[in-house]
Amino acid sequence: MKRKTVIHQVIILTLHLSATVLISACTAPTLSQFEVQRPSRITMPREVKKVFIREDLIADNNDKLGIKSQVLQELAKVLNSMGRFKVSVVRSLDEKQIEAEKETVAVIQGEVISGGEVDRGQFTDLATCTGGIGGRISSAAAAAITEEAVTLDNWRGYVCRRGAFASDVTELALSSAFAMAGLGEALPPKNQVVRIYKYKNLSLFAQSNFSFTIIGLERETLAIRADSANFGRSITEKGSYRNIKESHLISLTLGSLISSIRIPIFPIPSRELAVAKRSNPRQFFYNKKPLPVPGIQDLPEKEKNQLIQQLVNKTLMSFIRTISPYKVKVNAEVATGGKAGTVNLLKEGKAEKVREIIEAIPEDERDSADWYNLGLAYEASAVSPEDYEDARRFYITALEKKPGTKIYAQGVGRTRSYLAERRTLAKQIQK
Repeated sequence: MKRKTVIHQVIILTLHLSATVLISACTAPTLSQFEVQRPSRITMPREVKKVFIREDLIADNNDKLGIKSQVLQELAKVLNSMGRFKVSVVRSLDEKQIEAEKETVAVIQGEVISGGEVDRGQFTDLATCTGGIGGRISSAAAAAITEEAVTLDNWRGYVCRRGAFASDVTELALSSAFAMAGLGEALPPKNQVVRIYKYKNLSLFAQSNFSFTIIGLERETLAIRADSANFGRSITEKGSYRNIKESHLISLTLGSLISSIRIPIFPIPSRELAVAKRSNPRQFFYNKKPLPVPGIQDLPEKEKNQLIQQLVNKTLMSFIRTISPYKVKVNAEVATGGKAGTVNLLKEGKAEKVREIIEAIPEDERDSADWYNLGLAYEASAVSPEDYEDARRFYITALEKKPGTKIYAQGVGRTRSYLAERRTLAKQIQK
């Protein structure tokens, strides 16, 4: 009786917890993703509007991949998209023509370094070979789906592949399907093959060393950055696979009797042959010369161009964020209600319009949702630390009007955290 009572209580508790989780999931707030603007890591003088990227002062002596032009064009494109500066790439600049009394400009100079290596070698693996109609088809299909290299053994033409968890599961499913279709004959013993194949390790890297110099009544270098990115990939030459040792499981009894024979007259089922002891990864097949720089022949041209574009973007990211406001995406909840009715405008990314609408309402007439959404609008369109200070102040006002509101507190915490990080960064820069 007691046992039934305990079971009954457990069932009730489980149902209660399930209902609670379901209700929580249904009532969970919907977060919107905002593209908010972060101010540059170093505060640039507001009078700096024009930036010239000096092509003649950016060295490319060690630019083995020839990406200098792509780096400079991408740098100008991204900086212009941020809206803080008007940036242009110039071959030269006559500083005498700059009227320091009327305008202050900035010059970017430095160097671009890039390169890579192709390391070639050979290795061996242990492959399992499957026979039978269904076995051959399922093994070959699994290899094709998971892009495995297959070979055929010389004894009975079994399909040989190394096997991985995904391909093994695929083969099992296919074998079951073939068995249901009537193709599941008794499979013959599996063979094991030691295979040798060629590979190449490809590596690419890029580095940009840039300085940001302001030219006006005084000349000052505010930012010097050295940023780098790299990419590595191992490429197997599938066409190079070939069998070098085979183990034919003819008869376990016969095999146990002759496995100790040193010079067998026919293949034997010794598992020692199935261990890749003949692997010789140091047997390189390139000449004793410096490792070649990767070319189009080492990667498909489209893929190589995509990789270089990624390297360019990564090597520029930190420098750009040092000198210019930049955008990142954050998840936040928009406050419903309020007199301004700006929920949809915020979700559409029209932060400037939201600021205009809410600031037109007298401060003593704004409710907590208005103050919070105003802070969200300031955070989304921030171009300086002062904008974040204002956003934090508006979040605090919303929280004071309606204490305990979770999203208001989150806004305060988010901006406070960012401003604290910025103060830490400022101290590091001063050192």
